Amino acid sequence: MSNEAIKIKNLVKYYDGRCILDNVNLEVPRGCIYGLLGRNGVGKTTLIRILLGLDSPTRGQTHLLGCDSLQLSAEIHGRIGYVAEGHNLIQSYRVGKLINLCKSLSAKWDQNFFDHLLETFRLPMDRKIKQLSSGMRAQLNLSLAMAIDPELLILDDPTLGLDTVARRQFLELAIDILQQDNRTILFSSHILSDVERIADRIGILVAGKLVVDCTLEELKTRITKLRLIFPEKPPADLHLTDIINQQTQGRELVITIANLNKQKQAIIETFNPSSCTEIPMSLEDIFIECTDTKPLSIIN
Repeated sequence: MSNEAIKIKNLVKYYDGRCILDNVNLEVPRGCIYGLLGRNGVGKTTLIRILLGLDSPTRGQTHLLGCDSLQLSAEIHGRIGYVAEGHNLIQSYRVGKLINLCKSLSAKWDQNFFDHLLETFRLPMDRKIKQLSSGMRAQLNLSLAMAIDPELLILDDPTLGLDTVARRQFLELAIDILQQDNRTILFSSHILSDVERIADRIGILVAGKLVVDCTLEELKTRITKLRLIFPEKPPADLHLTDIINQQTQGRELVITIANLNKQKQAIIETFNPSSCTEIPMSLEDIFIECTDTKPLSIIN
């Protein structure tokens, strides 16, 4: 059995002559919660669709649970839970009828866990899907994906439409799932506080390139923001590698840099700044800095 639940090798995808995914390489180990981040239109959903065999790559290969994405068997599909962005369900069905359909198609269905989810989310069994609020459709979609007892759970912006309380309930359930039997979650979301709370590893896509792929702890350790004050106008170029962003105002130079070490600190000192102060950064701060610039392999 492969040690990776997800494996992507040299993935390239073009749409209408435009490069959506540019040579993406990624391995997600079993039992990991992987947070996939990126701005709208950067290729997150396209990558997920290719992983699931719903779209084909222009070049490269992707594997789920050791199987080529273009050749996923019914048995492999039965081990994967998937929640698509937008929570598209059969609008004319009542909740109870849709649940019975999904249950009949599932090779493995955890009724006790599903009953727990229904009680938690208080879903109305006799109401039609089209009559549900967006939040209730999201809750139902999450419940159906989790009820098949998935070995791998792929969630494309799963908390879209949920209020703060429902989002918290979902995250707690996802953590419970992971703690059982070495399950794996690929979690794409625009809500960075959710990702920061749940993810073990972080990937950030910028212009189709995976510029960050590391543990959350390592990302926070290796991205540094410095405020430098100079006696006169700051230098135009510090001659440092891995600068993600920099801004100059008056005698102040603010730089965000990856992999700051003693050698880089010594180079900064040669420019004789009057002061050098580190600015604390949250995951949201890091994300904004990493996606507001040209693609740069920061931690990969």
